[in-house]
Amino acid sequence: MELERKTENPIIPSYSLTGDLISFLRCGLQYRYHNQSSLPPSRPVQLWFGEFIHGVMENAYRIWQSDSPSFPWPSTPTPYREESPTDRKPHDIGTIGERVESTLRAGGKNPRSRETRESAYKRAEQAVNHLGQYLFPLIKFAEERVIGTRDIPVPTDALDPRRAQKYELHGVIDVVTNVSLTEVPHTNVIRQSIQRECPDLTGDFEVIIDYKGTKRPTTDHPYWEQGEWQVKTYAWLRTKQRGSLPVVAGVLLYINELVPSDRELVELKKAMRNQQTDVVPKPGSQDASLLNMWKQGNSTPDFSLDYRLARAIRVIPINPESSEEAAERFDKVVMDIEECVNKEVVVGNILDQWDPSGDEDTCVACDFRYVCPSPAPRSSMGNSKYQVPEAP
Repeated sequence: MELERKTENPIIPSYSLTGDLISFLRCGLQYRYHNQSSLPPSRPVQLWFGEFIHGVMENAYRIWQSDSPSFPWPSTPTPYREESPTDRKPHDIGTIGERVESTLRAGGKNPRSRETRESAYKRAEQAVNHLGQYLFPLIKFAEERVIGTRDIPVPTDALDPRRAQKYELHGVIDVVTNVSLTEVPHTNVIRQSIQRECPDLTGDFEVIIDYKGTKRPTTDHPYWEQGEWQVKTYAWLRTKQRGSLPVVAGVLLYINELVPSDRELVELKKAMRNQQTDVVPKPGSQDASLLNMWKQGNSTPDFSLDYRLARAIRVIPINPESSEEAAERFDKVVMDIEECVNKEVVVGNILDQWDPSGDEDTCVACDFRYVCPSPAPRSSMGNSKYQVPEAP
């Protein structure tokens, strides 16, 4: 009896929307060390803030879903690692935050400083009380995992770097809603924002929402286009899931805008002078006066909630064509990563095959900045790889 030779299982590379593709765009060399070598960052402070906000919002939604406590919720965080009060209510944002913080600490993720931690709790309290009351009634799914497969583009040169014909793309969407906008009050600011950007919505549809633990980017910064690109790719992935409806919009929630820092206010005033931001205080308004009079080092101006919510909420209309184009752009990034992997195998050298393309913020928090062959200069936004690629 002749036995057939066992064939090797085909390789299907798997890429995370944020953990792989966007990380590669921000710095190819850092991506190689962290993702391809599985070397965790020694001080993952950037991860901590974003994951803290995500964790608080998800836990707050679960509590609202089961008990529906009225807003505003209390918030009494305790000093770091000190014993928390025993008389706090289950929906106290301090209690929720400490639970999330404990989980992150067990995974080796800690805030950079006491000030960072205090800022995170302030922003979490604002996010739950001022966004949660409008967001939670709209949620159909929270932390929805999505997955799809796409063809890896055929290379144009003679050297074929592809390990496979297809790749797997996966991610986690913070919020999916298919609740009719007419089922929530007209005063719901998220409903108002969506209808303002998408006035002709009819029938059954979905909206996807993504939390961003950052300020609203300037319109000329790579993060601005990258956010739009990311949410449109999420829309493509969502439509590949069973039972999904057409995705008509994506909403980005910039949490830092609810409690802006000194640095963010300085950058906002500069962006306004250069006409590089799309949401500014109305001329002659109290918000405009507060911002004009504010100087670095002073206390944060008491901006109106309407203005802060307008800065925090960004709606991006989506259609099947725009989501497919966004996914095609990710095909190009996958092709670039596969090419780097193949060249490293052939040449046997890491530094010459992966671009150190990070911006200033990425480099400051990078474990490899002292041995990097090309760290970002001050006030840099990285090289061309940092930009959203053209569709292939």
